[in-house]
Amino acid sequence: MQGGIAGEPFDADASQSSSMAEDVKDDGDSGAGEAQTAAPFNLDGVIEQTVLLDDDALTVVAEKLEYRNDMAYLTLSLTNNTEGELDVMTSTLGYSANYVNGCMMTEGHLSAQIPGGETAEEEVGYSLWELQLYGMKGIGALGLGVRAVNDEFEEVFKGIIEVTTSLYGEASIDSGTSAGFIDSPVFAQRLGYDVKAASSIDHTLGAAGLDALSAFLLTNQEGERAAMVELTNNTDDTLIVHVSDVSINGVMAYEGPWTADTVAPGKRFVVDDLLLSSMVEDKADQFDLSEVQEVSMSVSITDANRNTILDSAELTVSF
Repeated sequence: MQGGIAGEPFDADASQSSSMAEDVKDDGDSGAGEAQTAAPFNLDGVIEQTVLLDDDALTVVAEKLEYRNDMAYLTLSLTNNTEGELDVMTSTLGYSANYVNGCMMTEGHLSAQIPGGETAEEEVGYSLWELQLYGMKGIGALGLGVRAVNDEFEEVFKGIIEVTTSLYGEASIDSGTSAGFIDSPVFAQRLGYDVKAASSIDHTLGAAGLDALSAFLLTNQEGERAAMVELTNNTDDTLIVHVSDVSINGVMAYEGPWTADTVAPGKRFVVDDLLLSSMVEDKADQFDLSEVQEVSMSVSITDANRNTILDSAELTVSF
């Protein structure tokens, strides 16, 4: 998942409310002089020291969760219980299974090399700006898809570990969808994107446990266009969702695999790197991206061990 439609974090604010609550004035003709305000991010979510993993190879302890400069920082202590070096990582191309609350995210990147028998303290960061874009108003749970490899390139651990905060279980901290955030005027203006919500999403993924929540067409200030689709895993199993063969207005724009996203049970995820302008860069004369009416893609689903659940189904977004 997930490419990067989000901008940079804002400057630090001394108060307990994130500076994402700053008013943004609309200088256009419509509604000029009226302030539009993003709701403040709830910074009350804190953790107690928690052992997240303790096995023969690796021990992971969540030490603290802090907020500064419109970022949340989770401090971890990682103990290598083996004699050789371990590489411990999250959010990689081979295994990206991090989440915040109910949404899969690439936020929380970790890459650490730990000598045998030693403990290292690492800090992983989460942009509050990006969390709000995906419908979150506070942090209740942080999931990390951790992979550890020894000095002989053998995988000694692969799985999701989770720490919950003092806000865990509060409905107000997660809207359950990015709709209403991605396309809100205050965020669109901050991003510098023109955002158009889908008029319909047609698919037959329900039998495999997936549902489509929202989709958007985004245009940046250079006129480049991208599409994004928000889906949710309604099953009790981890799924890998593969997107390929992307068409624009019925014409194949990219043939072959495009993305593969790991989705934890009950979590939603956003395919936000459907970069339409990049797909057609070498054949721009065949596409008029100023009139994108429909984006279609092939979706296949496997389980965590790459066993096929759904061979292929078409998902079509109309704008």
